[in-house]
Order: sequence, then C-alpha cells, then structure tokens
Amino acid sequence: MKRALDDISPMLLTTLRFGSASLLLYLVTPKGSLADASGAPRWPALQGGALTGLLLFAGFACQTIGIQYTTPARSAFITGLYVIFTPLLSMGLGMRRPSVTSFAGAALALVGLYLLTGAASGGVGFGYGETLTLFAAVAFSAHLLAVDHYTRRHDKRAIAFLQVAVVAVLAMAPALFVEQRRFVPTTSLFAALAVTSLLATALAFFVLNTVQSWTTPTRAAILFAAEPVFAAITSWAVEGELLTGLAMIGALLILAGMLTAELGPAVRARRQPEAAL
Repeated sequence: MKRALDDISPMLLTTLRFGSASLLLYLVTPKGSLADASGAPRWPALQGGALTGLLLFAGFACQTIGIQYTTPARSAFITGLYVIFTPLLSMGLGMRRPSVTSFAGAALALVGLYLLTGAASGGVGFGYGETLTLFAAVAFSAHLLAVDHYTRRHDKRAIAFLQVAVVAVLAMAPALFVEQRRFVPTTSLFAALAVTSLLATALAFFVLNTVQSWTTPTRAAILFAAEPVFAAITSWAVEGELLTGLAMIGALLILAGMLTAELGPAVRARRQPEAAL
C-alpha cells in the first residue's frame, strides 16, 4: 500500500482494490444467498452487507485522510484503540459481556501497540488527523461487531462480497469528483493492486467472515492486534528494517495479550470444577 500510493491517489486505489476483490468474491458467493428462486432480493442479507460495508468504508476513509495530518506511528497507535473499543461497544450494545481476561488481554495488546509502533517517542497533541483516526478506530470496532452479528444470520460469503462491493462503490464517488486523481501505470503499482486485492481484501475478508462466528468479536480484535507484528516481520524481510528494543517488547506484549484472552477462560473453566469439589 505504501509503495502503491506513490503512483495512485488514495480513493482511486481503494476503488480499484475493493472493486477487484468484490469481483473475486462474487465468483465464490452462492447466488441463492443474494436472491431467492424467483429472483427477489434477500433484503435482510443485503442490508447486513450494506451496513458492514458502510462501517468498513468509514474506517478506511477516516484512516486514509487522517494519516495525511499526523504521523504513521500516531495513526497506527490510535487505530489500534479498536482493540479496546470492541469489548466496550459489545458491552454497551448488550451483545456479549466480555470476560475479565478479555479486558486484560486487550490492555496488554494496546500497550504493545503503543511500543511497537514507536508512538512512545512521538510528540503530544490531538489534532484533526488524530481525531479522524480515532473515528476510524471506532468504525473498525463497530465493523467487527456487525460482521459477528450478520454472519451468524446470513451466508458468510454473501456478507463478505457485499461489504467489499459497498466499499468500492462508496470510494468511487470521492475518487471521481473530490480528490485530485493520480494514476501512473507502473509494475510496482499493478503488483500492489494484485496483492492488496487478492490477499489483503478478497482472501482476508472471506476468511474473516467465514470463521469469526466461531469466536467472539473481542478475541477477534485482539488477534487483529498482531497485525503490526507481521508488519514488522515483513518490513524486516523486505526493507531490512530492524525492531528497536521497545518495539520488540511491544511485540511480546501483543502476543501476551492474545494468550491472556485465549487461555484465560480455559484456565478459569478448569478451576471451577476443582472449586466445586
């Protein structure tokens, strides 16, 4: 994505990325999940796809615009707040009551993100860019909860296709009428489009929608917090960037948060029968 933005404007990139991914997802989406035998649209599924797509677009749009007015480290840290917002929103909406270990794991992951992204050495202040990025974090949290809700009620592949297609449609308007379009057809650009469309969007959202119903939104958010760890590994492998001491501690804290959230309930469940005895 970083390399692609040298050759293409952000909203145009979003349109092409999600548009290509939606075509790929459409090929694996059962047509009966979008319309019944008579051809009438399945409106509940369409509404679910529209809402998840709207939340996803809001997150990407706020993050993309906001990062122009803040530093990448601060953007990454503030976006990472969705790890905390997800259990809070879940509790506020009455969907599930997160466990104490989920909150503890989220807190560890949040501190880990703070160190890993280098935000600990950044400046202070909360301006326009930070505010937009905060909205992005809230939108991504709401998106996780919406995906969890609708994939339990409708075909998971249909929800994956619909939300990605909605993002492409919503990004098209600003790409055509608002931003100053930039498109330089280079090999690196087409490679980036192929990777982001196929792997980072089509495959990622297909897997997300397929398996998230097997876990909770809070645990999913904590697992997503491992993204900077993989980003750091990729950056080292491709760019030769090495983690600092604080960044390494942050990566370990994220892994500790994941283990706390995943293993805590199992440990507590084993202790309850022992207490009963």
